[in-house]
Amino acid sequence: MRCKNCNVNNFDNTKFCYNCGKILSTKKNKQYLKNFIYKNIILSKNKYRNIFILLSILVLCSALSVPLCQGLFESLNIAIDLVNMSMSQQVAKYALKSQTELYFRDFFLRIIMVLFFWLLFIFDIVILVYSYVLKTQKNKK
Repeated sequence: MRCKNCNVNNFDNTKFCYNCGKILSTKKNKQYLKNFIYKNIILSKNKYRNIFILLSILVLCSALSVPLCQGLFESLNIAIDLVNMSMSQQVAKYALKSQTELYFRDFFLRIIMVLFFWLLFIFDIVILVYSYVLKTQKNKK
């Protein structure tokens, strides 16, 4: 793919020019999801297997995010209790500091994992709905 700005050859899959950084061929980039869904779900010989995989991802994401959310609130409550204890007791302040940091790290790690599973869940739903819309449009024609 040739850049219109600097006339340098780039790979076909690139979104930006390697030389000048300008955006390349936005039409092709917008059609990528549609072509991907047509190729892998609607027109594929293994479309039922692919839909099963997407539905399995939905189930796994929801099943994994529930205990993570429960543990998220438990970790936050324990961390807040440790902060309150360290504020009231001067002797155990340094001993509680490491435990408090550990629970706050656990809390933030759980947030990251829950967000990852929810993003994957939402992306999976978008692909399934979009494939259904494309299939109904194809059947109407």
